[in-house]
Amino acid sequence: MALVEPPRKQYKRIDELARPKPLPAGFIEDKRSVYSESKIVKANHQAPTKFILTNRLEQLCEPKPYHYDFAQDRPSPKWPVTPAAQKATASSVVENLARPKAIHRDWVEGRPVQTVVKSSAKKANASERLLQLSAPKKCAANVVMEEPETPYNEGISQINPAALKAVASSRIETLAQEKQTHQSYQPPCPVQSIVNPKTMKAKASAHIVQLARPKDRKELEENPNVWKVTAGAKAAQASQRINELAAPIPRKVRAKKAAPPV
Repeated sequence: MALVEPPRKQYKRIDELARPKPLPAGFIEDKRSVYSESKIVKANHQAPTKFILTNRLEQLCEPKPYHYDFAQDRPSPKWPVTPAAQKATASSVVENLARPKAIHRDWVEGRPVQTVVKSSAKKANASERLLQLSAPKKCAANVVMEEPETPYNEGISQINPAALKAVASSRIETLAQEKQTHQSYQPPCPVQSIVNPKTMKAKASAHIVQLARPKDRKELEENPNVWKVTAGAKAAQASQRINELAAPIPRKVRAKKAAPPV
């Protein structure tokens, strides 16, 4: 009889990820610190370092002293009451002042959050008028539902034949007329300007063509010193009238102060 070999288990990535992380070489369990050496602490190890406070630290550790004017007035939190005060009798004025303030005559206590219904109201019977008012509103007889009837259909009102043949009075016709626009009303300009066909076929005159032509700068090209000031203009002298107009206003003239001698 031949033995049947069991099927091999298929290798899966998740089996490899499920394996625990192996311990590193030289691992010692229950180390005192992750920063300590990987050695067992000996029993005869040295004592820890002894710390010594400086004079400044000792001075800072001292409690804050009391103020030089401090006086301990109350030796105990209990306030002693004299025997005479314990046997004192209050006067009429003190008794009047000790009475609580009376409530205003119009004061009403706040209503509770939950409404309390009386037992008589629970047993009350509605009258015929209340039953009539609580009934739902009935649809008008002249409303016919569209075919086929569905919850989303709207009713169609049936108009009386006499109302179809009715003639409106002059007053109703006057009120039914639309409101006239103002006599100065102008409609808004269209977004797209409409050009007159005659304007599109118009021809510019010789004068318009001359004005539309850009200014020539031939003088600058032919004579680069066109802005040069002539010698005659440099030697010119202003007339008496120009000097008079160029003078500042007398009320705004302020005399200059001489500098003090050094």
